Amino acid sequence: MNISKLLLVTLLLFSGLNAKHSFKTYDDICEKQDDQECLNDLSEVKNLQLALNADKSLNLNLAIDGKWGDNTKDALQKFQEHYSVLPAEGYFGSKTKRRLDKVVPKDVKFIKISKKKKSLKKRAKQGSYAAFKRSTNLKRSFKVFKDNALLCKANPRNTKIKVDISEQRIRLYVNGKVALCSPCTTGAKRKLEPNTRIIRDKRTPKGTFKITEKISDKRSSIFGKYYRNGKLVYKGDRRKYRGPKAKYVGASLKNWMRLTSSGIGLHASKYVKRYPGTNGCIRLPFKVADTIFAKVGTGTKVSIVN
Repeated sequence: MNISKLLLVTLLLFSGLNAKHSFKTYDDICEKQDDQECLNDLSEVKNLQLALNADKSLNLNLAIDGKWGDNTKDALQKFQEHYSVLPAEGYFGSKTKRRLDKVVPKDVKFIKISKKKKSLKKRAKQGSYAAFKRSTNLKRSFKVFKDNALLCKANPRNTKIKVDISEQRIRLYVNGKVALCSPCTTGAKRKLEPNTRIIRDKRTPKGTFKITEKISDKRSSIFGKYYRNGKLVYKGDRRKYRGPKAKYVGASLKNWMRLTSSGIGLHASKYVKRYPGTNGCIRLPFKVADTIFAKVGTGTKVSIVN
């Protein structure tokens, strides 16, 4: 064996012994889908759950089931908050990957990921909105319709928004035609306040409104968390907090679009369900909120119907 081959073999052995955890398949996990569905392989999500559980400082105790549901999202958000991986929104990107690589012990046994073609679902090419309606259960499905040709023409002068409470759907119209149709979450009929234990009516008001304010990275001045000495001591409506002095951190309201002076508006959220569940605002998937925020302006008409 000549010297060059010997050096190559030595380098390969060294690399193998010192390789970091393989989180490459997790980059931007579930982050870039319009409907926020997770299309990753079951084993990939299981490995992420194993990695999160391995951080003993958090005591997450996630079920290793491969499901990208609220429990996994919440656990990831706690990890991000603990290590100041901001914004802590429960999505797995490159910053979170780098932090996990540093904190997860080397002896964690992960599930081997096949190098064959990943089992990601491929998006079918969108047809017309009429075809989308015929093939989709609008009340149950998380599917998002986009007409990219129409969206390219959208601007604050030719757009309007319609929110349908009965379907929990938002539609963006461009020149009177549906350019985008997405799930959304409106206000709950009965919402339990965790601090007062009182159930209140939080339904989103119906009517015709206009967007009066746009802020790309707003923090709520009403709902959020109180921390004292770095520990969470209260979560909810700050107006009802009665404890000792503590640091208030408002809830994130990405791509905020205000509709009323009382604080009702549209914004991005990881908690988009198929039933009403907010304190009155209208939650949108992140990518959908990005699109709508970019296309509309102050003065854009928003109709909320049932």
